[in-house]
Amino acid sequence: MFRVLPIVLLEIQLHLITALFTVEVLQPHYSANHGSDVIMGCCFPVHSPLDLTSLSVSWQRKLSELDKEVYKLNKGQEDLTQQDSAYRGRAAVLHEELKKGHSLLHITNVKLTDAGTYVCVVDYEGADYKYITLEVEAPYKRINLQERTEEGDLILTCHSEGYPLAEVSWYNERNPNVSMPANTTHELTNDGLFNIMSILRVKQSIHENYSCVFWNKKLNEKTSAHRPEVLLDKTDPSITGGKSSILFILPICLLALFLLTALVVVKVQKRKRFTNLCTQKGKRKKWRDLSKRDLDLQTKNLSVVAVTD
Repeated sequence: MFRVLPIVLLEIQLHLITALFTVEVLQPHYSANHGSDVIMGCCFPVHSPLDLTSLSVSWQRKLSELDKEVYKLNKGQEDLTQQDSAYRGRAAVLHEELKKGHSLLHITNVKLTDAGTYVCVVDYEGADYKYITLEVEAPYKRINLQERTEEGDLILTCHSEGYPLAEVSWYNERNPNVSMPANTTHELTNDGLFNIMSILRVKQSIHENYSCVFWNKKLNEKTSAHRPEVLLDKTDPSITGGKSSILFILPICLLALFLLTALVVVKVQKRKRFTNLCTQKGKRKKWRDLSKRDLDLQTKNLSVVAVTD
């Protein structure tokens, strides 16, 4: 009986150790944008240097029909034989974090189909698991706005991809609170995104600005693209031609004005020099006349004196 007691005590100790081994989540809910990366994690107790050969880690995605294996580490060795093809090359556990007691699943290029519930399972001095949810968002961040003219009308096109399906509205600066009628269509891409295209046809005017607004109701997010007046300068041939003519004529006018100004300055300078020359000639003539008059007067005086004598 006393020989059996140590075995019973050992079993009780092992049971207590197993009962004390628990897995905890770093956070229960994660959110990621479509096309980005995400790291989800759970933690487990490590009371001594990690014995990697005794550690098994498994990440699975819970589905109603069949669970998908996302990643598996068996006794310290990576085992991807049962990994689902959707995660191949995109999902892995950060090995350097395992010694800290962290099982971190890194998924790259997140897709809409990655959303759901994941299970983190750890087997090391006991076994436990926890659930983690991942939500994937696909906001309509990039809106491509293009324009063209057709039969005198302005054709505006807004295009973007996102999820879930967004509502598209068109506005102009004169009636910012009134939505303009447009033709809006959508289709699903291979990634599960909604490819939305909205076309607005209006009478062409360079005095109005237009904008299209994508409203993602679920995310309560609005994204807009604006068509400023300057875009017409690039697309309207008549306006472009007019501006080109102005840009061509303006330098010619400035050059002509410069030459005319220079010609006037030259003429003024010539006239000034001519006036100065005439003035100088007049002074010399007057001096000569005065000199001749004085000489005649002196001669006359001498004649008078001679006669008197």
